[in-house]
Amino acid sequence: MAKTPSRRGPKRAQPPQPQIKLFRAISWYSHGVTSVGDYVSHLLMELGRLGLAIHDIESHSRPPHTERVLSDLIEWLGGHPGNAYSRLVDWRRLDLETLRSRHENDRLAKPRIEVSAHITKMKNLSVRWHPAGWHNTEIDWNSPYHTYGNLIAHRRWRQPPDFRWFSGDEDPTFDSRPSNELMYLRGVGSLRPEPRESYGSYSKFNSDVVDSILICAVRAAYEGLIEQLERNFDVTAIDEFDFTVEEKIDQSDTSRYLSSIRRVVSWSLDDAVELRERRARSVEEEREKRDRAEFAAVEVTFGFSLNELIAALLRAYSKKSSGSSPSMESVNRNAAKELRNAGSSISAGGVRRVRELIERYEPALMPVSLREHVEVIQPTPPDNVVPLRTRDD
Repeated sequence: MAKTPSRRGPKRAQPPQPQIKLFRAISWYSHGVTSVGDYVSHLLMELGRLGLAIHDIESHSRPPHTERVLSDLIEWLGGHPGNAYSRLVDWRRLDLETLRSRHENDRLAKPRIEVSAHITKMKNLSVRWHPAGWHNTEIDWNSPYHTYGNLIAHRRWRQPPDFRWFSGDEDPTFDSRPSNELMYLRGVGSLRPEPRESYGSYSKFNSDVVDSILICAVRAAYEGLIEQLERNFDVTAIDEFDFTVEEKIDQSDTSRYLSSIRRVVSWSLDDAVELRERRARSVEEEREKRDRAEFAAVEVTFGFSLNELIAALLRAYSKKSSGSSPSMESVNRNAAKELRNAGSSISAGGVRRVRELIERYEPALMPVSLREHVEVIQPTPPDNVVPLRTRDD
């Protein structure tokens, strides 16, 4: 039986998928890269190398849901400082009497301001300034009506601000922004620098690397703005950027030895005080972890047990060239010498370090005579002793 030809035409060849274009990553705060201009320049050079334009890596559709971080950064760099900055440096808004009284105690005193940053519900970054103490104030509902335009008179201050007049925080419109807004970048909240294993069949570029570079540029712009303001003002940063960084091999490095880069893989915008406290706790926890590991490895590292060290210290302490007790440094040197003669390799500084660890983690092992940090307990007077009264009582 003859085979009936198919009614379907020949299968059309699928057009080849466009090859994804790869941006080269850049390290966070290394190799001299510290300013917003460095990150923007890197992106522009990569766009030229890959034959792309700025609009190819941005979303300009469906306003105001746009992601135009690079365009807004370039526009901000060209237009900064602006109207908000001119209001900030207008000396007529300062309370000169308050500043004069502060100068009596501190000749280097500057007008105090706060700089805050937040991500809006539209995923945009807004950076604003206020007189110092603004975030600790409360609305004064009894303020007089004739001071309606002056927000300072509308709030209760814990201490007098350095400004007698302040206006700002207006509701934004389609063609205006708040008068105290120093920076406005669209789409920052949509940046996702988390590394991705695949980008999908319709991706044109490695967006995670681009977002990593962009968030570095945004943070550098924010911190650079604060550094500029600190030349004339005493600035308190209310919010700070926090980065999670991973060391990665730079595959684009053409040198013989591949170098690593500090790639930003996640970020957040947090309260500055809470962030510093969290960082301090993290540093302390890491230090505690290292110290405990060091204490546990004393015998492996130096070749003696803790009891052998304490015995050597006691023998060194008992050797008296005169009537007075030897200093702790002399005890450390003599104990280290004895331990070296027994085959260990330790210096007086090493002995001092191990003693510190013993007193911290196993204080019961250390005799009282060898402790460098002995708590002095004041004796409690008997109940029948009445303290003498002085003339001032």
